[in-house]
Amino acid sequence: MVGVKSEVNRGFAGGCNLAWPVVRGRYWLLLNPDVVVPSRGLEQLVQWMDDEPELGAGSPRLLDQMGRQQSVGRRFPSIPRTTAEMLRLHLLLSRARRAEVFLGSYWGGVGDHRDVDWVPGSAMIIRREVVEAVGLLSEKHHVYGEDIEWCWRIRKAGWRIGVCGSVYFRHDEGQSTLRTWGETERKMRMWRGMYMACTQMRGSAYCRVLVMANTLAFAVECHNPRRTAEERARARSDLRVHMILLRARKLAEVRGEPEPSAVR
Repeated sequence: MVGVKSEVNRGFAGGCNLAWPVVRGRYWLLLNPDVVVPSRGLEQLVQWMDDEPELGAGSPRLLDQMGRQQSVGRRFPSIPRTTAEMLRLHLLLSRARRAEVFLGSYWGGVGDHRDVDWVPGSAMIIRREVVEAVGLLSEKHHVYGEDIEWCWRIRKAGWRIGVCGSVYFRHDEGQSTLRTWGETERKMRMWRGMYMACTQMRGSAYCRVLVMANTLAFAVECHNPRRTAEERARARSDLRVHMILLRARKLAEVRGEPEPSAVR
C-alpha cells in the first residue's frame, strides 16, 4: 500500500485527487474515514461493477450506527422536483413512481438501482477509464458538492451510476465534520457545496431560482402540521441557513461585490 501525504489540507476533492497518480487498478474507491467496510465487501462491490459494464460509478448501501439505511441513490438538484414537493404534487404519483422520480428518502432501496443521478463520495467506486475520460474531482469544492458535479460529468459522458443492493458498508455520517464545525456550520457548508455544484452544472440563474424555491419550501415545512416536531425543527434549521445565504447574496449586491460562490 502506498501512502500519500500533503502538508496542507486540500479538502475532500484535493485530497482524493492527490492519490490518483498512484492508482493502478481498474477501479478507484473513494472512502471516507468514518466508513467501515465489511469482510469481503470490497470484493463483492468490485464483482458487481464487473457484472455491470454500463456503470461508470457506483456505491454500496450505507447503514448508520443504528443499522438504518441512508439515502444513497439521489437525483440532481431540481427546481421542478422542489416545487412539486412543496405543492404536494408528488403525492399524486404512486409510491413506486414517486420513489423512481425523486429517489433519496422516497426510495426504499430494495435491490440494485442501475440509473441514479448521483451517489455520495463517502464510498464511491469509479472505473479507471471513466476518470481518464471526464477528469478528476473539481477542487473548487473544499468539501461537499464535488461528488454531485463529478457524477454530472460522468453521466454527461454517457455512463450510468448505480447502487449495489447486496453490499452494505457502515457510515457514521457527519461525525468528523460535526466535531470540526458543529451542526449549523456543517449544514451551511453542505448547502453551499450543493449550490456550487448546481451553478457548475446548470448555470447561475438556475441556481438562484433553486435557492429561492428551497427557501420557500422550508418555510412551508416549518408550519406543516403533518410533520413531526423533529421534522419541523430540521426545516427551521435549513430555513435559517438559506436566509443566511440569501442575505449574503443581497449584501454582495449592495456592495457591488461578486456574489458568494454558493449562490452565484
